[in-house]
Amino acid sequence: MIASLPVPLQKKLTRLVSQCSIAWKLIEPNDRIMVAFSGGKDSILLIHLLESIRRIVPFEFEIGVFHLNQSAPDFPARDALDKLKHEGVRVWHEDLDTASLLAEKIPPGDSPCGLCSRIRRGIIYTQATREGYNKIALGHHRDDTIETFMMNILFNGQIKAMPARLLADNGVNTIIRPMLYIPESLLIEASQYLEIPISEQTFCTRGHSGERYETKQLLAALEARNPNAKGSLLRALHHVIPSHLLDENLSSRA
Repeated sequence: MIASLPVPLQKKLTRLVSQCSIAWKLIEPNDRIMVAFSGGKDSILLIHLLESIRRIVPFEFEIGVFHLNQSAPDFPARDALDKLKHEGVRVWHEDLDTASLLAEKIPPGDSPCGLCSRIRRGIIYTQATREGYNKIALGHHRDDTIETFMMNILFNGQIKAMPARLLADNGVNTIIRPMLYIPESLLIEASQYLEIPISEQTFCTRGHSGERYETKQLLAALEARNPNAKGSLLRALHHVIPSHLLDENLSSRA
């Protein structure tokens, strides 16, 4: 699937996934893990790293790959899926005319993101349950959870990020994010060694607008002034001091 990565980079990526998995019990014996595959570098590398972990852990677990095609019949991830299938990975996809569905439900000018996200999650959860996978692996990395953390603070008035492990609202599916300790810069570096076709094209057309894009720009500006800014934000998520917040539910007042 992937050409050999430089040994130091391979070790660093594998170590970060292992640390995250051990801390949050992400990969366990006899797991059946369905990777929600976008076709981009992150989900490609997630598969590679899960395969790397599978080779070194003293227990068995299984990987399957599902892709929700929200674009054209000749969708961008087809070549990548064909390559994975040729190498023995179980892959399947489902087509969805998201644009037509959203046009029916969302008034012109309103954001489709909320409904689009719910539809996508529902299909992914259904596929995992139907195919007998007990965990769903997503390709989110350190920068994704930091951006979500900042977005929730700035736009939603909540202190909340992306957890490494989460039981879905339906009470059935367990979501895992094995790459949550990995900076995106390391994934970009590793992507130079990918052998299969990569596409960052997605159905979404809002990549350069909206709250996430604004948050990315803000974090880039902060990091230009303080190269440790993102690392510090990730550490903050590991060191919460409830007594110094204003949530009455967490207060230790007598």
